[in-house]
Amino acid sequence: MRASLLSSLVFTLFTLVSPVAMSQDVDDPGPVVMDTIKKVLDVLRDTQAKEADKRARVYVLVQEHLDFEGMSRRVLSIEWKGLDVDQRQRFESLFSQIVLGTYWEKIRKYKDERVDYVTSVIEGENNANVDTIIISGNAEIPITYRMEVVDGRWMAYDVLVESLSLVSNYGDEYRSVINSRGVDGLLDRLQAMVNELNAG
Repeated sequence: MRASLLSSLVFTLFTLVSPVAMSQDVDDPGPVVMDTIKKVLDVLRDTQAKEADKRARVYVLVQEHLDFEGMSRRVLSIEWKGLDVDQRQRFESLFSQIVLGTYWEKIRKYKDERVDYVTSVIEGENNANVDTIIISGNAEIPITYRMEVVDGRWMAYDVLVESLSLVSNYGDEYRSVINSRGVDGLLDRLQAMVNELNAG
């Protein structure tokens, strides 16, 4: 199901942002995205570090600004309410490993792509959209990060690529599995995907 689309969406979570001018207002989530990108780039450019060390450092940086609990809840939508605590925790753990693992496989081989910051729009007190554009050759692809304040920090809970949502696409796939194989079937499938990522 839409494997290339999901890979592209995951790649944009915190991809390579060029250092363009933006507001440094602490209430603006745009600089949060930019600062994370800069730190990720610094890790990727560290020629002295081994790949395993780079991956671990990038995971820490990305996890600081991805709301996996909020993302998991939105991905499963109404099915989330039917999960018990253990199932929710297991899903969130497996899902986060899949997102991070897929992201790493993309970002570690980056070429000349970059993302230019456009603007951020605050919606109410706790939500915002950060708009960027991926530049790859002659192609320009609009990317929007949906963010919210969690425990006093701006966190991303969804990414839209040309209006296509990472949360919606994962949700369509996972809910389809639940309908055919149940929650345990989905968790087994996610575990198999994590095992494959770890073996790669």
